[in-house]
Amino acid sequence: MFEFVHNNRTLVAVALGLVGLGLLVGGGVAGYSASVGEPYLAKVNGVKITERDLAMASNGEPLADVAKAKLLQELVQRQVLLSEAGSRHVVASDAQLRDQIMTIDAFKENGKFSVDRYKDLLAARQMTVEQFESRMREDLRLQLLAGAVGISGFGSQLAADRVVNALAESREVAGFQFLPAAYAGQINVSDADVKKYYETNQREFSLPERVKVSYVVLSRDEMAAGLTVDAEKVKAFYESNKKELAPEERRVRHILISADAKATAEQRATAKKTAETLLGQLKQNPASFSELAKQKSQDPGSATQGGELGYFGRGAMVKPFEEAAFKLAKGEISGVVETEYGYHILMVDDIRSKSFDDVKPVVEQRLKQEMAQKRFEQARDEFSDLVYQQADSLKPAADAFKLTARESDWLTKDAATDAMLNEAKVREALFTDDVLNKKHNTEAIELKPGTLLAARVVQHEPAKVQTLAEVSGKIAEQLKTDRAKAKALEEGKKALAALQKGEVVSLSWQPAKTLSRLQPQGLAKPDLNAIFSVAAKEKASAYTGLESPAGYTLYKVAVASVSTPMEPAMREGLVDSINSANAQMELASYLQKLRGLHKVERP
Repeated sequence: MFEFVHNNRTLVAVALGLVGLGLLVGGGVAGYSASVGEPYLAKVNGVKITERDLAMASNGEPLADVAKAKLLQELVQRQVLLSEAGSRHVVASDAQLRDQIMTIDAFKENGKFSVDRYKDLLAARQMTVEQFESRMREDLRLQLLAGAVGISGFGSQLAADRVVNALAESREVAGFQFLPAAYAGQINVSDADVKKYYETNQREFSLPERVKVSYVVLSRDEMAAGLTVDAEKVKAFYESNKKELAPEERRVRHILISADAKATAEQRATAKKTAETLLGQLKQNPASFSELAKQKSQDPGSATQGGELGYFGRGAMVKPFEEAAFKLAKGEISGVVETEYGYHILMVDDIRSKSFDDVKPVVEQRLKQEMAQKRFEQARDEFSDLVYQQADSLKPAADAFKLTARESDWLTKDAATDAMLNEAKVREALFTDDVLNKKHNTEAIELKPGTLLAARVVQHEPAKVQTLAEVSGKIAEQLKTDRAKAKALEEGKKALAALQKGEVVSLSWQPAKTLSRLQPQGLAKPDLNAIFSVAAKEKASAYTGLESPAGYTLYKVAVASVSTPMEPAMREGLVDSINSANAQMELASYLQKLRGLHKVERP
């Protein structure tokens, strides 16, 4: 199963809606940053997804409303999948985690994995090795879960072979293009034509109202970046919050004898007896646990790994399983544990918790954020007052908080190239009478929690319609182009009709070439569709044509006398691609179903 996922990482990522390493393993991991009482945007099985999670996932970049909604949807989907992976005991082994990390090019020097570069890059992102590997392990769990579903979506070999055969079918094709340039000399455009077009298409020459602005941003995150934290406070915070910061984790392996909710009482009794028999064998020989798990466990996700589930903390497994795991000492074997999935036997391989050094960067960042939040709360009212009371300039606010005023490009009521100004509430404020006409600052606008922006208009152009004199040359050229293209289409369609009637049409056909859907010889999909839509015989030609941006193209089509055989490796690759597409559809259906099975709440 893991091999399927490894070879189809893009398939899985696209299906999950989580594209790019940055989101998969770098940030936006719901529940990591949520604190008690913090407002949430969504909650999945009790796990909060907050504004801070969105900021992590977007690397702190401001998001337009549509992008923000899409990203929130992706984080909800991720958390649904993590919940499902936990309930199904889907785990990624240490070996799988190590292998995946070592393939990431960013951690390599001279083509080889570098431990120093690995640590340095993580430190640059204010992330510990433990944090990264925990998130990476989650990524792998998602891929394993998705891969298991994807495998079930493979179509039949016969259907795939039929598609491949159709793709390999060849045609002998010659073409001729009717180009507008060939008719441009025949086209005349008068002043009256230009004027008429101008008068009937006024909206085409309308320029919207637009402005350039100066703006300043008060950011909690920028405040935090400039702070330092006393080492003693870091240590004291760690000691006071050890349970939260360094929770105990258990590395457990198990044997599962399946008996799910659909099993009868008799089937459950049989499964329990089997588990008890295995437990008796383990008591006689505890060292055989791994081998016995490989032979007898009915958990497909862990059996091949000797039952290993890796490290997990509280909340990751179903309650009876978790309770049993956290009561055991290292090396101890449990009794038979009943869950909704059947009967388990557990053994604890290791018990660990993070050291102070492991979580020190996290504590420092958290304390910086807390300090910055206090400063931000103190500063936000003063910042708001300054931009409001001294409304003729942003300089007082910029000087008071050591902010740099930024200058924008042109923006309209509908769009801005600068992401910070492309928020609807910012653009709306810039076009109010007070800001646009009276030249006052906007009020302090909250872009997201911890970020305020104030702006003022420095240049303004009202909406206008360009004059005929300004656009007459452009109109004349456009009319000439349009009419020349219309003439090319007319002549092309006339020639096609004549050829299809069997009439002789004198054309300088391009040299014929053999092509297929797999070897299109540079032709676009619409051209291929037109070519393969006509019935052609080996000793007779059929004709087809189609409109294109360049004009009109005619094709003379015959069945190729010799077809190039397909290499076995290529055929196998195509069949795999077709099956992968089927797998992706199966996975998408599964994800939709999961949303109904897990509790997703909105505030």
